[in-house]
Amino acid sequence: MCNKSRGHWLPYLEWMVTTSCDLACPGCDRFIDYQHNWTEDFDILSHNMKAWSNKLDPDNFTIIGGEPLIHPRIYDIIEESRKHFDHAKIEIYTNGFLLPKKKNIFKFLKKLGNCKVSITLHNRDEKLRNLIWKNIYNYFLNLDNWRQVKEHHWISGSIEFEVTDTTKGGWYDYRQKINGKLKPWNDRNPESSYKNCGVNIYPIIYNNRLYKCPPISMVRTHAEKYNLMDDDDWKPYVEYSGLGLDCSEEELEEFIENIMKPHSICAMCPANPLLKPQKEAVVRHDLEKLL
Repeated sequence: MCNKSRGHWLPYLEWMVTTSCDLACPGCDRFIDYQHNWTEDFDILSHNMKAWSNKLDPDNFTIIGGEPLIHPRIYDIIEESRKHFDHAKIEIYTNGFLLPKKKNIFKFLKKLGNCKVSITLHNRDEKLRNLIWKNIYNYFLNLDNWRQVKEHHWISGSIEFEVTDTTKGGWYDYRQKINGKLKPWNDRNPESSYKNCGVNIYPIIYNNRLYKCPPISMVRTHAEKYNLMDDDDWKPYVEYSGLGLDCSEEELEEFIENIMKPHSICAMCPANPLLKPQKEAVVRHDLEKLL
């Protein structure tokens, strides 16, 4: 459905502002654990957001990385998101380590309104978990009267705060290693891969291109860095380039219609994933200073 004044409706849209991260989570769906260090220029981002907002109208708009709080102009990015996606809930997806460097973020978000902060825990180490929970209380939960709506999920006015523990439940590998080389699964069953995917409803904009899902968004970036462009197994996925701002209305409509459906690129991910505990994330901080 397209509102000519607002663009095509979407339930969710993610925007990757950086591929840099202070964690390296084994099996990250976007290869972030392979040290891809790109951060979007704010002026370019502002121009691109305005242009994409004429084409897309999401209910939920997520600012993601990497670690989005690394971006030096993250406050400006949040404001820009509200300006261009004015009725969407603006979500910041972070691991919580850098909250002390953004001490006024709750006050900022409360003034902006209709925002959400999602924090993910990627380590079982008690000291690290205590550090993140300390940040959560210092910079959010102790600053207002929050109403808890379910476990690790609170609301204050129009602001939501949620903590997700990825060390619990299941985790699966979006890629596999064969003879020491990173490979797609190529299970030849995109319907099953799509059905079993945990991120299949989240189209994402990365470096000003719109992709069907997070796992496919950085395949070309990773392939170029690690000399995989001519790898026959990666070829079908490297060739998928998403859509740019120059896409036709017909191309965009086809893309929108396909979001909730399997696509041939879904075969990159496992058709029958084996859920397992996530390995501990590597922390790229000086722990002595953090603790």
